[in-house]
Parts: sequence; C-alpha cells; structure tokens
Amino acid sequence: MGAAALFLNVLPCSALELEGLPDWLAPGPLRSLEAVWEEIPDSPDVDRLKTLQLVAERLLSGYSVTVVAGREGPCVTLSPLTKHDWDVALELPDLRSPVDLWFEHDVRGLDEELRELVQSLPLEGLSWADSALRGEISKHVEGRLPGWGIALQIRLSDDRNTLCLSFRPNPPLVLAVTPTLYSGTLPVMLQSDLAAKLAPGLSPIIGLPVPWVARHKGDIEALAQDFLSERHTVSNVRAKAKVSFTPGQVSSAFASVDSERFLFRVWLAATAGMRGSYPELGLTLGWNTRHITGLDLELYGEAVAELDDFSLLRRLGARFLFFGELRVGAELEWPGSELFYRLQWDACRLKRPYLWWRWGPDWGHEGALGYRFTEHVSLELYYKKQKGSDQDRVGLRGVLSL
Repeated sequence: MGAAALFLNVLPCSALELEGLPDWLAPGPLRSLEAVWEEIPDSPDVDRLKTLQLVAERLLSGYSVTVVAGREGPCVTLSPLTKHDWDVALELPDLRSPVDLWFEHDVRGLDEELRELVQSLPLEGLSWADSALRGEISKHVEGRLPGWGIALQIRLSDDRNTLCLSFRPNPPLVLAVTPTLYSGTLPVMLQSDLAAKLAPGLSPIIGLPVPWVARHKGDIEALAQDFLSERHTVSNVRAKAKVSFTPGQVSSAFASVDSERFLFRVWLAATAGMRGSYPELGLTLGWNTRHITGLDLELYGEAVAELDDFSLLRRLGARFLFFGELRVGAELEWPGSELFYRLQWDACRLKRPYLWWRWGPDWGHEGALGYRFTEHVSLELYYKKQKGSDQDRVGLRGVLSL
C-alpha cells in the first residue's frame, strides 16, 4: 500500500468524516472524535466546530487539525506538523543453523513494509498511536512468522528515527522431538543407531513456536533426510531416507531408510501352539538389480538355523515387485532341493499388517499373516500344511528383528 493511499484515506461515518490517517490508524481516533462530537452541546452560544478542533488538537498530538462543516456533520482533516525519516531495524533472534536461514527468509522485505507503514507518522503521534501501531505490525509479522511475538523500541537521532523490532517465541513451544526409524532392508541394530543420531540432528527446532515449526514442516523433513543421507550407514548401502514430521510440543519424526540395492536382515522366531516347532535364527542377504536392469528384481540368500539341534536350512531365491507392495518369486531350499513359489505383501512400515506365503509342489503350504508392532517385534498367525498330511497346523509366531 503506497503512502498516498495510506494518508489520503477518507473514512465516512453518519456524523463525522476523518481525513489524513491510514486505514490501520483511523478507527481509534474516529471513534473518539465521534464521541466528543456527540457530547458537545448543540446551542447557539457554543461553536461546536471550534470546540471539536481544540479537543482534536489535544487528542491527536503531532498533527495540525482543520475542522469544517460537511454534508452530514463535521469534516476533520489532519496533516503532520513535522515530517520524520524513519528507518526500521530488525533484530533477529539467535537461532542455530539452518533454522536461522529459514527465519531470515521469512522476514525478507519486512523492514521495507514497516518503513512504508510508518514513513509519514510524526514522532509525537506515537504517544496515542502506539497500540494501533503495535497491532498493525503484529499482523504483518503474524503472516510471516506465526507464533512469534514482537517488542518495539524507538531510537531517536537528529535527522532520522529508527523503529527497532525484536522477536520472541510465544507458547506453545517445541519441547522435544521423538524420532522413530524403520527399514525393511537394514537390521534393527543399525536402525536404532540412526534413530539415536537423528534426535540431536533435529535439536535446532527445540524451543521454537509450534505454529512456525508447522509452517516449516517441509524444511524440517528435508533437514532430517539430508542428515540421515550423510551418515555412512546410509550412504554405504545406497539407501534413501524419507521423513514424515508431525509438529507439536512433543514433535515426532518418522523416518524410513531403505536401500535400493542391498537387503540385510537378522531375526529370531518362535512359534507357540505347534508341537515340534523350535525357535529359529535367520539371516537374509539380498541384492536388488533395479539400478542395472530397471526391473525391481531382488536376488537373495537366506540361512535359517533351528536352535534345538542347529540344523541349517539354506535358500536361494528371486522375487520381483509385481504390483504396489506385492512381490512374487521363487526360491530353492536345501537340504532336499525343494522348489517353492513365494508371495509376499509388506508395506515395510511400523504398525502395519503384512503377509507371506509359499508353496512347494513336493512340500506343501506355509504362510503367515503378521502385524509389526515395533521395529523389533512382530506377531504372526502362522499356518503350515505339508504334503501327505491331512492336518492343518496353526500357531502364533513371534518374530524378533535384531
């Protein structure tokens, strides 16, 4: 809004017109002058226009006042007695990198907006315009910096006045950040290490207003993703990090880190309700060929040891992404050289269900419907029916990812 539009505004009312004040400043003086005008006696021995002018000069210091009769009532015209050149200085808060850059970006151009706002305001006018000025500046700041409060200070000099604006965070503030990390291709021991490192990586946002942090949700997610991508654990396995941030007084950051090339899992499983089933310790190593072939095809090897006698099953297999999160493939198992066809549906997310099933023409069926409660613990409804047996075997299987 230009200075001419600000200070040549005319606000009509039923009894009084006021000229010479900007939109943000006029409502308060207009209400006061209307109240004064209504209280001045309407009698032949009282010059109502002159009386209104005397009162207006006292109320609105810093302005010369002219009052003339209008169509429906008096018309009050104000003009500054003196003109001052104003500067605006923004005193930025002490923030850690890269949050300080976000703040600087948000306030870019704010000093010019405020300088235009107060450019023709006489210094003496601050004695009665202070509240309106603070409210108008707060509106400009709130649009850029939600959740931040302001403090105003005037510095005087012979030729220029400076309006100094400082910032303070208003509650609610971010008190803590809780990171959660999950990976379908990395072992839990590495996931836990990455999650522990992510917490200090997001510490620059602690103590900042929740509304402003919510506005920079995308920046925070990018910050977390860059932080994880720079860890050797992530870069060495060609993994990609994705982060979803939820702002609040206790903010949460959920990160998924999955390698586009490698798969590495260690797990321990035990089944209840099935006679003859023993705990198993498994290791899975895989390699994805998408970066070479363009097809999301995963080649893998698996070793499973039963902990009663440490007998070892070995598997080699291949599976490709068929649709959405559904993978289909085949695997060969030793000893016995059994061929299995395999189906697996897994969202690779915490607190999500998953399904796997395999069938061997000479062996039978095996599968499970599971739910992943944490990065460590999953619970499965396990099913098994071997060829030559008329009995369907069902049990509850717990899986501990290591």
